[in-house]
Amino acid sequence: MFGHFPLALRSGVGANRRLLIGVFAVACALAAAGAETPSPRIVVGPNILVSRDGDIAHCETMIAANPTDPKNLLGGSIVMVRPDGGSANKAYVSFDGGSTWTDVSFPEEMEHGGGDPQVGFGITGTAYFVGLSNGMNFYRSEDGGKTWSKALCLSRNGDHEMLVTDHTFGPFAGRVYLTDETDVPGSKEMEDLQMRRRVVLFRSSDDGRSFIGPVEVARGNNTGLAAQNLLVLSDGTLFIPMLEYPNYAIDKEASTWKAVFSLSTDGGVTFSSPRRIAEIPFGGVKAMRKSQGSGRVDQMAGPVFAVDPGGKFRDRIYAAWTDLENDRYRLVLSWSGDRGATWSKPKPLDPGVPAYASQFQPMIAVNPDGVLGVYWYDTEGFPSRDRFEISFTASVDGGETFLAKARVSSATSNPFGSGNLRPGPFVSQDRGLVTASFVSGMSRWPNGGDYIGMTAGTDGIFHPFWTDGRSGTYQLYTSAIRVRTDSQPATPAPEKVAASLSDKVTLVFDPIQYDRETQEVLLPVRLKNVSKETLYPPFKVEIKELVHPYSVKAHEEVDVPTILNATNGKTGVGATFDYSKALHDLESLEPEAVTDAILWRFKAASPVKTSFHVGTEITGFVAKKGAE
Repeated sequence: MFGHFPLALRSGVGANRRLLIGVFAVACALAAAGAETPSPRIVVGPNILVSRDGDIAHCETMIAANPTDPKNLLGGSIVMVRPDGGSANKAYVSFDGGSTWTDVSFPEEMEHGGGDPQVGFGITGTAYFVGLSNGMNFYRSEDGGKTWSKALCLSRNGDHEMLVTDHTFGPFAGRVYLTDETDVPGSKEMEDLQMRRRVVLFRSSDDGRSFIGPVEVARGNNTGLAAQNLLVLSDGTLFIPMLEYPNYAIDKEASTWKAVFSLSTDGGVTFSSPRRIAEIPFGGVKAMRKSQGSGRVDQMAGPVFAVDPGGKFRDRIYAAWTDLENDRYRLVLSWSGDRGATWSKPKPLDPGVPAYASQFQPMIAVNPDGVLGVYWYDTEGFPSRDRFEISFTASVDGGETFLAKARVSSATSNPFGSGNLRPGPFVSQDRGLVTASFVSGMSRWPNGGDYIGMTAGTDGIFHPFWTDGRSGTYQLYTSAIRVRTDSQPATPAPEKVAASLSDKVTLVFDPIQYDRETQEVLLPVRLKNVSKETLYPPFKVEIKELVHPYSVKAHEEVDVPTILNATNGKTGVGATFDYSKALHDLESLEPEAVTDAILWRFKAASPVKTSFHVGTEITGFVAKKGAE
């Protein structure tokens, strides 16, 4: 039970007695440590609004963490941001672990439109961004995402590209890989309805400055074939998962997708023949198209993959997907401990989910400690499946068992607002005509996109990156999620004293709305720690002024709003807002961190009298001087 002791055992009663005493001491120490160490638990941080670029749909997300600086995060999304309302890819960059973000536009994307964003970091911290626009464009940034190179166009005809970098110490360390789904040369699918699809790969050995390719990985037999998220094993082996899907134009009865994979052990030069992972029931093309236009948010998506980079279950490969059961989606997981040769029987991650609920749009990641994180969109609580929450769970034993799921979202997504429903055009020249095809966020991406992102930084923190419809329009949100394990006991809180925090905290506003019918100003307000101290809840904001002292002295007429939803019920000065739960599961507000947004509802005197003043005092707790 206790392993082997490095003792030089001697014969005699004395030696045996000393051994027994040693064993007893070790047992007592282990028991004491076990009594003090908490069980594994999920700690969810505040929901952070990433996108602040308009009431427009944001769909299909990816995120990556810099291996040299886990606070440097890079996200990507399709955004209906072009002047005509069409879509383009944008990047979003954070340098403080996800508390604040800056958005980045690319000239080719804004001019030609685009989709299928991919992001990543090189082994030395170079940021990469890839998008399909007037070709597959690859961008580099050597300052973490602040400034970007000109586009390197790698192909003119492709779809559903995937990006990964070899972050190992193997023979191909630093190599960048990109896959693309393309037609086999000479295909005429628009004429004969015959699919001739293949997956090809590009590789770079100079930090993304140039690429070799395309090199064919595999091709389908009158089927589609798309690569899923790529993985690199600890020795540099490239794992390329792919989804083989039916030719929907002619195969109306097929009801399953096939998940397969190829391996490359020579840095993306040659590839093994595809091998089976699983068959995934999706219900058939008729059911899928009906679901896509039903007004439901739950939709089918492809499988997602992750690998333990070197933790307790080194090179264990995980696959998660949704099975269709009685018109509901159920999230299942399978794993392989032998590089894909065999796979465990798929099992549900949340077997207690109600029969009416759907689990969809999953993403998985493994942190450096070997903890597997899984998050997904969840319609539990919403039988009509027109809204959803974000759920997260984790496994600390290699996918054998999972912790009770945690709710990540602090508000429900109800994404049927005008920003999601407004269509944007794709204009092109086709068959001698000038054509315009229109799509909206909800018509094309009712589930927020064909995929969503999550990354695990070198600090072990998981960062999901999701499309959130709490405003009615899909916006980008994230949260920092920690999985506290036996090896990570919680740090005891210091002795605290109550204090005014008005010199340590500022107010940060999410986009403000005005309801003309009710004359209400809706203010989503966050608290941000601008000091160098750690601050402790409960936090409270008290309204001290609704008229500036200068206006009082100058006897100016001022339009004073009425406060509608103060915690203490007051409608003017003295009203308070409770921020005691605005940290989600966190126990403190670190420097530069922000809380969840708490909604303040003010009623203005009239639609043209929405200029007003607010003075506040913010109180909470700080560490007592001298306290550890």
